This record gives sequence, C-alpha cells and structure tokens, in this order.
Amino acid sequence: MNFKRRGRSIVDMLFILALFAVFMISALFIVLFGAKIYQRIIADSDTNYISRTSIAYISEKIHQHDERDGVSVIYNNNAPVLRLSETYGDSMYYTYLYEQNSVLKEITCPAEYEPVFSAGQQILEITSFNVEEQNGNLYRFEITDVDGNEINFYVSVNSEV
Repeated sequence: MNFKRRGRSIVDMLFILALFAVFMISALFIVLFGAKIYQRIIADSDTNYISRTSIAYISEKIHQHDERDGVSVIYNNNAPVLRLSETYGDSMYYTYLYEQNSVLKEITCPAEYEPVFSAGQQILEITSFNVEEQNGNLYRFEITDVDGNEINFYVSVNSEV
C-alpha cells in the first residue's frame, strides 16, 4: 500500500475555502431568518398579552360587580367611563375604568365624592377605550392597543337590571 502524501494544489484549497464560505453564508442566513421569526413571535405575544389582559381584567371586574345597578356607563368630557358600584358596610363606593393619556386606568372612591381621574392607577397601555351599553345587561368594548390592533369583545351581566 502506498501511503504517500499527495501534493495539494491551489484548486483543492480554493474548493475547501469556497465550501466553508457557502457553509458560513448559509448559517448566517439561517440565523437572520430565525431572528426575524423570533421578533414576529414576540410582537404577536405582546399583542396577545394586551388583548387577553384587557379582556380578562375588564370581564372579571364586571363579574365582581354583577348585581342590580352594579355596572353602568357614564361620560367624562365625552369619553366613556365604566362605573362599577359596590357597598362596604353602610358606604357605597364606585370603581371607574377609563382611558387617559393612552393608558387604561382604574380609580375607586366613595360615591359621594367626585373622582379625580388623573389620580387613577395605571393598568395597561392602550390607545383608545370605548364602552357602550347594548341593552340592559350587555356591554360592548372596543380597545385599541399601542400597536394599533383593535380588540372588540362583549361582556354580559347576569343580575336583573
């Protein structure tokens, strides 16, 4: 057997370098495409978080106050505000859900006081918030998140109106 080392030519070396370059370029494209897909997944995840959080939060608040005259819509400077009523002991309290400065806010105060809407607690960043009473026990919500995605949903109260 002849185990002599064969002489290498420049063509062999260029072929190896070209093969390595093709491999590196392919790996680079795979990483770039993966990063783009990852960014899209994160953006979709953020959108789902905002929509699910807003739907769950508002629905749960309404169901917590699901009693006679517990849920109503009022207006503050032509902007809709969801007002939720509750009684603690002998005192009546109102919880208000509204949009101000692109943020969904909540504030709770005694019924005899006028709420200071600027003092509300920030819940979620949104662009717009609209609530309409469809009939005595069905409310329609339209929320636009900071990316411009619209979230529309309905919440029904079960108590007698």
